[in-house]
Amino acid sequence: MTTAVSVGENELRTMLAQRSGLREDSLWYPAHDVPRAFKVSWPLTAEQAEDVLSDLLDGLRRVLPTPSTDGQDGPGRRYVYLSEITDRYQRCDTRRILERIQRAGATPASPAFGGEDYDPRSEQGWGARPSAAADGDGDGKPNWDWWRAVRQAGPRPFHRMPDPYVGEEGPPVDRALDLRESTGRGAAYRAALTAAVREDPRQIDCWAHLGGDALARAAADGRALSEALGFYQTAVAVAELSLPQAFTGVLAWSELDNRPFHRALHGLGLTWWRLGETAKAAAVFGNSLWTNPDDNQGIRYLIGQAEAGVPWHLAEGD
Repeated sequence: MTTAVSVGENELRTMLAQRSGLREDSLWYPAHDVPRAFKVSWPLTAEQAEDVLSDLLDGLRRVLPTPSTDGQDGPGRRYVYLSEITDRYQRCDTRRILERIQRAGATPASPAFGGEDYDPRSEQGWGARPSAAADGDGDGKPNWDWWRAVRQAGPRPFHRMPDPYVGEEGPPVDRALDLRESTGRGAAYRAALTAAVREDPRQIDCWAHLGGDALARAAADGRALSEALGFYQTAVAVAELSLPQAFTGVLAWSELDNRPFHRALHGLGLTWWRLGETAKAAAVFGNSLWTNPDDNQGIRYLIGQAEAGVPWHLAEGD
């Protein structure tokens, strides 16, 4: 006679840690609260345990709500928050990281360039009728639909993100890159970046570089795209904690502290595109162009194809 499998509190906590990637000691309360939250009794049947685990994992990955805009949207547009694009984070620890930063107090973005405004009709802009021709390398024609919204919005204030390199030492990204160059080991590079975000999860450039490393491995590793998505989402979500409600400003690439955020947005858009989520990719690319109209990353060559639903492999010519 076969004995039915039963799952106790400790076993469930171990299973949850294995599937979430979180430490068991950080999951004491979710496991302990299962009888009250799910109206069940210990021990659980195998079927009950699977249902409970599924709900707990969904809860860990649920996005934080969008900052209240208080009716500030108006007729124009604004930055579209990650929680308006997706309802789940890829990583189970992203929500906890964000809550930890919120409790400590996120550093807000501040006015840049002495409080100047970005004026799309000045010499800073692309002009009234940007060229529709292919670029000089023949890589395709840019899409300028987004530029009309930028021009219609008129002058907008420049902002600067907080220093992305927390601490008094040199940027941990530089130390990780030096380690990779001196050892030739990608694993050492990833370990250094991971150690930096564990010490302080505000290091958005480390999250973005972890995403870039995973994206580079995606062709050979089927799991790497999911890894990249989790890293890039975390980078973007952490950066968004510094944005004011209904953010309509400009984060110029020329302000160095803004670049890690733009790298994370670019990588997130590419990752979603490669995963077939073209609408989500287009929304992220739209954020990139809205906050950095100078488009130092060439997003104008990507957004039109993503909006049209062109699969990434076709856009790449594969």
